Amino acid sequence: MTDNKKGTKDGRKQPDFVPFHNMHIQLYERQYSEVLPSILASIAVYSETSKNDTLLYLSYYARGSFYRKKGLKDEALASMLQAEKISKNIKNPPGNVGFYSDIANLFFELQQYEDALQYYLDLLHKNDFSANKKLQGAVYNNIARCYANIDKHDYEKAESYYKKSLAFYGKFQDSLNLAAVHLNLGDLYFEQYKDRLAVDHLKKALLYSEVSEAVDIKDDIYFNLSLAMESAGQTKKALEFYKKYVEQLEGIWNRDRIWGLAEQEKKFIVDKKQTEIQLLEKEAKLQKMQLDTKRMQSNTFFSIAAVLLLLLLVGLYSYNQSIKKNRVIALQNIQLDELNATKDRLFSIIAHDLRTPVYLLKESNLRLKKALIKNELTDLEKQLDLNINMTENTYSMLDNLLYWSLEQKNGSFYKKEQLPLHSIVEQVLVNYGNALKIKDIKLDKNIPEGIQVYADSNAIKIVLRNIIDNAIKFTQDGGSIKIDAGIYENQAELVVKDNGIGINKAMLDTIKSGKAVRQKDTSGRTSTGLGLELCRIMTEKNGGWLMIESEEGKGTSVKIVLELVKK
Repeated sequence: MTDNKKGTKDGRKQPDFVPFHNMHIQLYERQYSEVLPSILASIAVYSETSKNDTLLYLSYYARGSFYRKKGLKDEALASMLQAEKISKNIKNPPGNVGFYSDIANLFFELQQYEDALQYYLDLLHKNDFSANKKLQGAVYNNIARCYANIDKHDYEKAESYYKKSLAFYGKFQDSLNLAAVHLNLGDLYFEQYKDRLAVDHLKKALLYSEVSEAVDIKDDIYFNLSLAMESAGQTKKALEFYKKYVEQLEGIWNRDRIWGLAEQEKKFIVDKKQTEIQLLEKEAKLQKMQLDTKRMQSNTFFSIAAVLLLLLLVGLYSYNQSIKKNRVIALQNIQLDELNATKDRLFSIIAHDLRTPVYLLKESNLRLKKALIKNELTDLEKQLDLNINMTENTYSMLDNLLYWSLEQKNGSFYKKEQLPLHSIVEQVLVNYGNALKIKDIKLDKNIPEGIQVYADSNAIKIVLRNIIDNAIKFTQDGGSIKIDAGIYENQAELVVKDNGIGINKAMLDTIKSGKAVRQKDTSGRTSTGLGLELCRIMTEKNGGWLMIESEEGKGTSVKIVLELVKK
C-alpha cells in the first residue's frame, strides 16, 4: 500500500498526474463527451506547476483536437498555437509532423491561406514523413490549393505542386487521392479558361473515382464537367453530366439523411452530458458565493454598506434588464403574429388550391383504370399524359409554396455564381416537353450560347419554371411561345412571350404592385397567385428585376433582367 501524496513507484497515481492520465484514457477509449473536463484540469495543473512542458503541450494539443472535432475552428487554432509556443521549450515534441499538419489544415479551413501556406512549406522543409508517408502527397496538394486561393493567385506554382502530388500518389496507386488531385487541377485550368485541359483532368478524376468508389467527390466532378463542357461548347455533353450530378446529389441526400438521424441521436446524448457538467459547475459556483456571503456578513459596517450598495446596483441592473426583456417579448409577439398570418395563408392555399388538383388526379386515375380494363390504348395514353401534366403542375405548386414560405421567414439562402444562360433554360425546358405536346404549343427559342449571368442557380430555375409554366397554362391549344435572350446596356435580358389569353389591365396593375392574384388558366383551374410574386422577389434578390406586359386576349410578355458576368 502506498501513500496517496507520494504515489506509486512509477508515478502514474500522483495527484498532479491524475487529470492527464484520465484525459489519455478517455481519448483512447473515445469517451469524447467526458474528456473536456479532464483536458481543462490537466492544463490547469501544469500551467500552475510548470513541472512538465511536454504534458502541458500535449494537453493543449488535445484541447485543440477536441475543439476541431466539435467544429469550433477558431478555438481549436488558438489552442494549437498555444501548444506550439510551449513546444519550443521541448527538444523533441511528440507527434511533431502531425501537429504542424493540423495547424496548417486549420488555417486553410479558416481561409487564412497565407498562414496555411507557410506551415505547409515548413512541413516540407522538415522532410519527416516516416510515420505517415502519404502525408507528403497531401501537403503537396494543399500547398497547390493555397497558391490557387491566395489574394494574388499564383497559378504556375499551384500547377507545379498539383503535379508533384499526382506523381507522389501515382507511386502508391492511390486512386482516391488521385481523383481528388485531378479534380483540383481541373478546377485550376477551368479558372484560367483552359477548357480542354480542364476537361481532360476532370475525366481522369471521374475514372479514378470509379476505381476507388469515391462517392463523396463524384457530385463535384459531374458538376465541374458540366460547366467545362458548356464552356467548351459541348452543350449536350454538359447536360448529360449535369443530370448525373443531380442523380448523385439525390443519392448523397438519402445517405446523409440516414447518417443525420444517427448524428442527431448521438448529439442529444453528448448535449445531455454537457448539461450535467454545466449544472455541477454552477452548483459549485453557487456554494462558493454562499461562503463568500457569510464571510462578508462577519465583516465591519463598511463591508455591509458595500454589499448593500452592490445589491442596489444589481437591482438597478435587473430592472433595466427586465425593461429590455419586455421590449424583446413585445417584438417577438409582433413577429409571432406575422408568422401566424403567414401560416394561416399557407394553410388556406393548401386547403383551397391543392384540393382541386388532388381530386382531379383521383378522378383521372379512375378513368385510367377503366381504360386499362377495357384495353382502350388510345384513351390510356391520353389519360397518362394528363396525369403526368397534373402531377407536374401540382409539384410546381408545392415547390412554389415551399420557397414562398421560406422567403416569408427569411430562410432562403442565395449563392451567386457564374451561370450559362442557355444551359439553364435548356435544363428547365426538359420538364415541359410533355405539357407542350399535350396542348400542341409551338416553342421558338433564340438564346445565344455565350451569355453568362451572375446569379443563384436554384433561384433562377424557379423563376424560369414559373414563367414558362404560366405561359403554357395560359396559352390555348395550338398557340405559340417564344423565348429570346440578349445583352442590352451591360445586362442580360431574357423574354418569354406567348399569344395566350393575356391579363386585363386591373389585374396587371395589381401584379405590378407586388400583390398575389388568382386567375383561371385555359383549363379552368385557378392558380395559387404566388408564382409571379415569388419570381419578383427572387429576381430582385439576385440583383435583377422583372417586367410584365400583357393585353387581354393577345398574350403576355415577361422580361427577366439579370446581372451580366463581367469579363
